[in-house]
Amino acid sequence: MALKAAIIMSLISIAMLVTYGADVMVAGYNAGNVNENEKTGFLQMNPSVRGSIFGIIPSAMLIISFFITRKEPSQKIGILIIIGGALIIIGTSIILGMQGRELPNRAVREFGAVLSIGIIIAVLGIIKIRKSFKTTVAM
Repeated sequence: MALKAAIIMSLISIAMLVTYGADVMVAGYNAGNVNENEKTGFLQMNPSVRGSIFGIIPSAMLIISFFITRKEPSQKIGILIIIGGALIIIGTSIILGMQGRELPNRAVREFGAVLSIGIIIAVLGIIKIRKSFKTTVAM
C-alpha cells in the first residue's frame, strides 16, 4: 500500500515540478524586475505563491515518498525521486543562468537553498536504488 502511495505521490510531484518550470518559462521570470504582487505565467500566481505550491509541496512529497517506503525495496521509487531532484536542480540552474549577475544576495541564497534541496532529494533517490539493488541481489 505504501509503495503505491509513494509512486502516486512521486508522479504528482514530477507533474507539479514540470508545470512549475513551464509556468516560470512562460512568465519570462526575471527576479529583479518582477513586482512581488504581479501575477505572471499561465497559472496567474505571483512568484512566491507559485513557489510555495509548485515547489515546496512537490519537494516534501518526494521526501515523504522516500521515507514511507524506506523498508520496501523499489528501484521505481528511486528513479522517480531522482527525476524529481534532477528537475529541481536543472530548473533552478536554468533560472539562475537566465538571471545572470542581476540577482541580489538574498535571491542567490534562496536559489542555493533550493539547489541544496534538489541535491538532497536526488541523493535520497540514489540511496533508495542502492538499497533496492542490494535487497534484490541478496534474494
